[in-house]
Amino acid sequence: MQYSLWKFFGLQRSGNHAILNWLIGLDQKNTLFFNMVKPGGDLLDRPSGVSLPEGTRAYATRVEGKCVLQPEHLEWFESNGGRLLLSYENFPIERFSSDQLNRPVIERFGKAVEEKNLLVLRNPFNMLPSAEKMVRRTMEAIGKDEKWAVDTLIRRLALWKNYAFLHLNPVSVTKGEFTTFLFDRWVSDKNYRDMMADRLGYANHDRFLDFVSDAGRGSSFSGSKLDKRSNVLNRWEEDDSLATELIAKHPEVIDYTAVIFGEESVPERFRRAWA
Repeated sequence: MQYSLWKFFGLQRSGNHAILNWLIGLDQKNTLFFNMVKPGGDLLDRPSGVSLPEGTRAYATRVEGKCVLQPEHLEWFESNGGRLLLSYENFPIERFSSDQLNRPVIERFGKAVEEKNLLVLRNPFNMLPSAEKMVRRTMEAIGKDEKWAVDTLIRRLALWKNYAFLHLNPVSVTKGEFTTFLFDRWVSDKNYRDMMADRLGYANHDRFLDFVSDAGRGSSFSGSKLDKRSNVLNRWEEDDSLATELIAKHPEVIDYTAVIFGEESVPERFRRAWA
């Protein structure tokens, strides 16, 4: 059996599932998808289901809020091969090790003939307000306090900085090569999506571009409703104040944002302080 292995890394509220669904749509019939893979663990251990476009081959999906296993797709892949797409969420990228991550994959499917490491990065002024909404829902549900929320968001910013560094230094002796999707460009620019699809060896047909997953209850701001595309680029205008206050305390995050997304992507009030 021959197959290609695509490992996808992204922070929650970075547009992970929107891009994953689009990636699936590049070659849906030949793709087997695993959601929220546990690094270094058996692929079938504690499977995480998520709603997916109809016809997607996934070991686990979610139907009416319940995780549903689909072992028939696993059997199909073991017989036919194709493309194995694994999603790693909130992975501390500084700990990346192909040997560790690939070991359980090789044990089950053998060695892949091709590997790609994919990364998604979203402007933190859009990502962190969305993450704050999610964190506050969780805080209320599990009875945590404001300090817990602050600490959680600070850790998320630390992870984001490492992702940003890797985007700017995509090839290293220890980590190999990464291909980064800049979510803010991907969501608004078809030419960018065409370019990224071509880079991966596919023609872009924008399949499943408007499919809204139930992952994390959909968008933090609009739930599972189809959001206006421009709105996801202006979350900093809608946030409470904690997210942008935290970013203001981390000037290196603002520096990375200006370099990667352009100075105009930094809100004016932060741009003046940063310039």
